[in-house]
Amino acid sequence: MLKRTNKRKRPALALRRSLPRRRLHARRKHAAFRGGGRARTRRAVAPVRLLRAAAARHTALTRAALEAGAAAARSHPYPAEAPPMPLKRWIHKQWNEWRADRPISQHSWAQWAAAAEKFAESFCRASEGQLQVPDCAWLTTRRTVTAIVTAMNEAKAMVAVFAQLDRLPVDEILVVVNGSTDDTFEVARNRSDAVIVHYPEALGHDVGRAIGAKLAKGDILLFLDGDFPIVAEQLVPFIDAIERGGDVALNDISPYLGAFAGRDAVTIVKEMLNRAIGRGELRANSLTAVPHALSRKAVETIGIPNLMVPPKAQAIAAWKGLSLVCPTSVDVITKNKVRDFNTGSQNPVARLIVGDHLEAIAMMMRLNGNRLGEPDRIRNRSLFKGMKA
Repeated sequence: MLKRTNKRKRPALALRRSLPRRRLHARRKHAAFRGGGRARTRRAVAPVRLLRAAAARHTALTRAALEAGAAAARSHPYPAEAPPMPLKRWIHKQWNEWRADRPISQHSWAQWAAAAEKFAESFCRASEGQLQVPDCAWLTTRRTVTAIVTAMNEAKAMVAVFAQLDRLPVDEILVVVNGSTDDTFEVARNRSDAVIVHYPEALGHDVGRAIGAKLAKGDILLFLDGDFPIVAEQLVPFIDAIERGGDVALNDISPYLGAFAGRDAVTIVKEMLNRAIGRGELRANSLTAVPHALSRKAVETIGIPNLMVPPKAQAIAAWKGLSLVCPTSVDVITKNKVRDFNTGSQNPVARLIVGDHLEAIAMMMRLNGNRLGEPDRIRNRSLFKGMKA
């Protein structure tokens, strides 16, 4: 009795023999990607090894941080009487003294933050009297950090803003209060550790940031607005980006913008400027939005007066070859307060921001030509030289 043959295999075998080697290789890769074959196994091995190696490095970092925290508590105990600084600043200093011998690029900012938390726990546990671990979002930098907050009629929100700033071991807090008719100045003045700059009259958009930058003493400047709080952990990546060599750390608002067809004029002109300065990968991210951070080098290169017009400052930074990065995303679009002067397609704030970006584009045209460096090798314009239009 004849055996039945599997008719389904014969066409596949014939097809396999008739296909050119290049197409056959492509089919095998596609099949492996979809769920089987040796190629899929080989593709999966390398990422697993990398993940295991990264996990091992992180485990080693955590273990070393625990040991270093206990050692720091013995060698540099926190003075119980007349402490020279708050406990979080003391631990922050000891943590970064130990961390300085390790390249920051070996781990992500989140891994460093987790290791710093273990360092703090070990330090407090090994200290005499069992110190309570501070509620802190730890920073991985030995450079001084200044937080600059601008506020106008934000008495209610400022309490929550300060609550989050208290969780950062920054060296200096500058609050620029201007044009307020509520208790914003009184709320800010209650902060004994903050420098308060008060202007009875309104300074206008972004002028307060420039004033704060002029007065700041820190190596890294973190800019915030006083209208709503931002969780301290969300601010750490901006400082970390400057520590890693960036000069301008922008807030990446791209995930919150949606399709291009639904964008407003402000978002469109932001992306237009980034393309004009040759940084299209920045998309619609701008110094107009907070939070953002600047290095001391960036402040000196851009010039403090230019910080009053953030798009112009951003264009200068790109023109001067500074490093512009977008380390993380903070949703400031849905949290932005609705006011009479910032609603509607033709509201004064939107028109101001559009004008700021046009001013920056005009500056770049003066620096880089009317075509912003884009060549025109097709037209023979010399044929019509001297002729009136």
